[in-house]
Amino acid sequence: MTENKSARSEATSGAREAGERARILFVDDEDNIRLTLPFLLERHGFDVTSVASVTDALIQISAISFDVLVTDLNIDLEGDGFLVITAIRRAQPRCKNFVLTGYPSLESAIRAIQNQVDDYFTKPADIEELVSKIKARLAAPAMMPVRLAAVFMEHEREITAKILDAIKRDAILRKARIDDPERVDHLPSIFQAVIARLMHENRPLKASELQFAARHGRRRKKDGYTPAMLVREFQLIGETIYDLLGSDILPLGVVELTSDLKLLTQTVNTFTLASFEAYSRVPRAATA
Repeated sequence: MTENKSARSEATSGAREAGERARILFVDDEDNIRLTLPFLLERHGFDVTSVASVTDALIQISAISFDVLVTDLNIDLEGDGFLVITAIRRAQPRCKNFVLTGYPSLESAIRAIQNQVDDYFTKPADIEELVSKIKARLAAPAMMPVRLAAVFMEHEREITAKILDAIKRDAILRKARIDDPERVDHLPSIFQAVIARLMHENRPLKASELQFAARHGRRRKKDGYTPAMLVREFQLIGETIYDLLGSDILPLGVVELTSDLKLLTQTVNTFTLASFEAYSRVPRAATA
């Protein structure tokens, strides 16, 4: 085992060859655990790179392809481990992520954000349990990434139901005196516009789609929506999608999300502007 490994002859990406040892990046600022736990992991057949800081971890992530990250929760500062997790999830989305914490009282917090990690362990970690769970995660069949368009097509009803629930709980929108179908009957057209743009290389919104957004704005004026209600209605679409990250609908590591979520945001923002512009042009008398 060599600490702060900086050079390797093999490629920094791609699947492990048959019989090749899985690579682990181990991050912990405690000298004792950094000297003992990686050694034990290597005895169980892993190739371990051990570092003591977030900076060194980021350097390794940019240079080497890892199969597993095992990081302390609090490195230099409290919660630093999540900086490392965020970095490796962006650079190496197929890497399995595990957290170590020396504070059992934080277990409930770890559970709350467990959709960001594969598992967590309280120090001193049980080496047999750690190895067993790492091997189980590595042995799980790889899942091919899917696009957000496919998620919308497969789960439109569930996503719509989630958004409706958010609307009915929202302090601003629950004041609207309309029935449930009217609260969400604009969503299919928005989803269809997003799907079409995702499937056709980010094509601009069509005139018919912008006209729909304008009609929606005028209708909401007649429904008695305030400007804040109209804007909030569109905000909840994006917020609900983000809240679904890590769920069965949008599992992290399976959905290819970065560019797709950006396009979703752009589309919803464009619909918001078109709706609000049309809303603003409706005379007050026309809403009576």
